[in-house]
Amino acid sequence: MSELRIQRIAGTVMLASFFALPAVAGDVAKAFAFVSPQYIITAETGSAHSFVVNFINLSDFVIVVQPNEFIYKGSSGRFYIGQVYEQEHKDNRGESFRYSASVLLRGHTFTGLNILGAFHEQDQIEELSVRIGAKRFYLQPMDKIQFDQLAAKIGNLDLQNPSSRAALQDANLAEVGTMKSTDGTSDWDRDWQGLLRPDGVNPPKIIERPEVTPTDEARRKGTYGKVKLIAVINKNGGIQDLRVEKGLGRGLDERALEAVKNSWVFLPATRNGEVVETTIYFDVEFPPPAKKQ
Repeated sequence: MSELRIQRIAGTVMLASFFALPAVAGDVAKAFAFVSPQYIITAETGSAHSFVVNFINLSDFVIVVQPNEFIYKGSSGRFYIGQVYEQEHKDNRGESFRYSASVLLRGHTFTGLNILGAFHEQDQIEELSVRIGAKRFYLQPMDKIQFDQLAAKIGNLDLQNPSSRAALQDANLAEVGTMKSTDGTSDWDRDWQGLLRPDGVNPPKIIERPEVTPTDEARRKGTYGKVKLIAVINKNGGIQDLRVEKGLGRGLDERALEAVKNSWVFLPATRNGEVVETTIYFDVEFPPPAKKQ
């Protein structure tokens, strides 16, 4: 988990940054960074479905950062985007929510976030970027030693320095990564095409879907195929109004409903920087039995 805090030393506000990752067996830790006089952005792979991301806004302007503007390309050429921030908060009525889809970051401030998504190929990332407004910031991959050295320098960054370039120089921070501005064509955001719906909705995602075993009756009768389900995914990723749209019988419909309710994990949909409740259609598949050799 990445932890960021402000320390006050002799009246000067300094940024102290501690970068660490949970130990995950079999995972290869990856780190990426972008450093400029405007922003410092770092990203590390966390769990199988998360990244630990830090944003430091060195500019004088307020920026809005959304999880679906975090995007990377795996070695297969497939693109992945963030779904939600794992961030406990309450709405105006005091109701608690687990996720958010937007962070407002004032100038000369920072935030540390966990971005969750239906991520894959995290050990084979070819390109990772964050879009802010009409600009896209490409983070440079780093090994552990490089990233630890960068983190130590970030810890000496004076956020109150009115000159961001001077603040970088004083902390011995060199610029890292590249930036690209929109050219006014759809090619600039081609990576997002097909990842968001035409209405701007980032649909709910299933990030844990354990295999469902068929019933004994279905095995005996040779029944297999897909049980088609419909449900509402609420703002906390909870599943409601789960029901069968098209079933298979032989006890498979009930088996599918039970498995989804008890062991599948969903992330809620987002739209325009807000987490929204939405309907999802999905299948539970019971594959045919393996042929005997």
